[in-house]
Amino acid sequence: MLPISRKPSLALLAIVSTALIGTVTSLIISGSFMVQGQLGLNPIPTTEEVIATYVARIPPGAALEDSPIHYYPDNIAIPSGITVAWFNDDPGQPHTVTSGMPDSPASGDMFNSGIMPYTSFFQHTFDNQLENQEIIYHCEIHPWRTAKVTVSGAFERGHYFVFASGTGQVLNMTKNDRTLIDFRPLTVSTDSTTPLTYNITIMEGGTGNGTTTFSRSFFTIGQNDLQLELIPRPDQNKTTVYGPDVTDPVTGAYHVEGNFMKPENDYTIRAEITSIGNDEPPGRIVDDFAFRIVS
Repeated sequence: MLPISRKPSLALLAIVSTALIGTVTSLIISGSFMVQGQLGLNPIPTTEEVIATYVARIPPGAALEDSPIHYYPDNIAIPSGITVAWFNDDPGQPHTVTSGMPDSPASGDMFNSGIMPYTSFFQHTFDNQLENQEIIYHCEIHPWRTAKVTVSGAFERGHYFVFASGTGQVLNMTKNDRTLIDFRPLTVSTDSTTPLTYNITIMEGGTGNGTTTFSRSFFTIGQNDLQLELIPRPDQNKTTVYGPDVTDPVTGAYHVEGNFMKPENDYTIRAEITSIGNDEPPGRIVDDFAFRIVS
């Protein structure tokens, strides 16, 4: 595992950039087991200085004005309280991650990375005071490079979990094509040496009458919360799972991408903890939450 170093007085953190790899993930879709290849990114190892749960990238060629991708993803939706890390993967090119529109008087008021050399990263926590905001950010060196973070303070409290989504309980794919969901257990609390294993099931239909369309077992994390990004792609004929973004312990988001959720439909998302370390829970820890996709 590649080490990450940081001097406490610096805003920019020097790292060894991770490389693209092909990962293999396993899926259970409608009760059948499938294996899909997914071109993903090496997860980054966690140190006490790296607390991010969601990783975004400045890809190679991002400095070019006609580049199709300047930040990736360029339109993310997260619950409040999430820490995002941006990595500069653009060889030989410095960049910034600066809140606001270019030339705006408020540019950089919320966050500003300063100059990010190649192979460095910047992280920012979108705190709980952000109830429902769309935040544009840009690169001060290449001002045509802009992207957006939507932050939602909406949540639903179940018997065993708090369910929070970057878009609330409705994902409007005209505004956002993805949302990060955070499952926070209410009756279980562990440290980083005792992992939790989650089973997440997505069912078509409202709570109480859903039929299983997707199930992925064994999301094992080294902290209490599970972050899972839903990326509906109705035009794709397969579903893939990849992640986590951060390892040692696993604190980063997982990602589910594909045709498992379609616009104008209601869904039920079931969260269940199936093991605490090597032990079964003392009783069943499971909640159902409603979710809707619109366009």
